Amino acid sequence: MKRQYRVYLVILFFAISCKKNAINELEVKKETFKSTTDIVKTIGDTTAKLSKKENRYVNNIIDISKDSVIACRYFELMYSINGAKTWKNIKTSLMFKDITFTDKKILVGIDSWIGIHESDYSRMHISKDFGNSWETITFDTRIFFPMEIISNPKEQLCIRTYENKVYKFQGTDYMKDWVYVKTIPETEYRRDVVNYPYGVSDNLKLYKKNKTKTDTLAYLDLCSEVSEILQKDNIVHISGNGTDGKTGMQYGYYGQLIDDKILKQYKLPGWFANIKKTKFNVYIMCEDGLYIVKDGKIKQLY
Repeated sequence: MKRQYRVYLVILFFAISCKKNAINELEVKKETFKSTTDIVKTIGDTTAKLSKKENRYVNNIIDISKDSVIACRYFELMYSINGAKTWKNIKTSLMFKDITFTDKKILVGIDSWIGIHESDYSRMHISKDFGNSWETITFDTRIFFPMEIISNPKEQLCIRTYENKVYKFQGTDYMKDWVYVKTIPETEYRRDVVNYPYGVSDNLKLYKKNKTKTDTLAYLDLCSEVSEILQKDNIVHISGNGTDGKTGMQYGYYGQLIDDKILKQYKLPGWFANIKKTKFNVYIMCEDGLYIVKDGKIKQLY
């Protein structure tokens, strides 16, 4: 867990300080792998324009509805009610790593840290008037250490603690009205990044497992390191980073495997890319902003 937050600190540093590199566009080509399918690979199809003057990194996002979205930018919250066509700020000096809009129509955010040389902390920010005013609860992490919100928007508030325990909020006192639900089993360490039945090996082969065999579906040749893999409908989404072999510049990596047959890979500005699955979308977050794939093209939302 401590290693995860050291990586998180490095990502935050690069999100604020590093120069952006242009999105590279390559031609479509076809390759045959030693697998059950042939993969058509499309690279660099994007409508994004780089912004050189400001950091546009979005660290988290939720959908309240199909058109209503709230995004965290660490010390800033912003929302849209028209599907991210335009944004409005929720003025605050508080820090947010996670946010939700509960079944009680309350905004709840978390800012937590596992200390390395400094002390641990966990704070919960609560607003009953959609960000006009906030109440902050600071927990004694030796007793109760909330780390992230795991409930969906418009659901009863549930959190995961440092000890991997799940609690639901049942009452009015955010300091003490928490009811234990379950403990999430610790996953054993593995080199592969996995979202069963899919996984990516350390040699960047995307595979699919079943009870009797493992099929290699694609080789992620534009990726250097995979950080996340998730599934939504018929698409496997992959994020991470890559390095240009000619210039040595690092870029954010995003890939899609569609119907286990079509691989699309994208180079994004900056040093990394993250993905977040919601009820309505899979969002792509990199140093230059927020994206989704729509009609086969990457569209920049912020």
